[in-house]
Amino acid sequence: MRTATVVLSLAFLAACGEEDSAPVQPAILTDQSGAVFGWECDDDMQCRLSLLEDSPPLPVDECGPQLKPAYSYSWGDMIELSAVCADSEGWVSFPRLGRFVVCESDSECPIIGDDVFECNAGFCKNAAHAEYFDQLPNRWVMEQICLGDTPRYEPYEASPELAAAIDEACPGGSNDQCLDLPAGCRDPRG
Repeated sequence: MRTATVVLSLAFLAACGEEDSAPVQPAILTDQSGAVFGWECDDDMQCRLSLLEDSPPLPVDECGPQLKPAYSYSWGDMIELSAVCADSEGWVSFPRLGRFVVCESDSECPIIGDDVFECNAGFCKNAAHAEYFDQLPNRWVMEQICLGDTPRYEPYEASPELAAAIDEACPGGSNDQCLDLPAGCRDPRG
């Protein structure tokens, strides 16, 4: 009888522990260029980026006098950290100022809303889209992957050789899937 009570108590504690445990969020996010940002979430899982000592500078020169420079994030299949120019109605960014979040393990990938991200091929990818992990992305994403190691605020332009490789591997429009991996680009498939 005592054994049954102990087993039942352990099962009850395990069940209660699972319900009460909040998702574990990383404290730092790293992007393709090696830039690091703080990742802070409140009890309602509303998260924001914060600048750390090694974070890149704010896009002051890009924003002009009307907009406030900041950093923000967007997500879908992957998470992009972007230098942005913001006002009370939202923000705008430029492709050359965004980089994808990279990782070495799942623990380095956040949960955003209902979207759980896991580490796949060195990028934090949306676990709900796992069926696409082995596919090449569209041209727009591939260009960001190919140029993403470039630190922000440095020239962000494909060399003629890289541009030709992207054109060959990703014919068609910016939203068309690439057919091959451009030479010299990191492979996002996992």
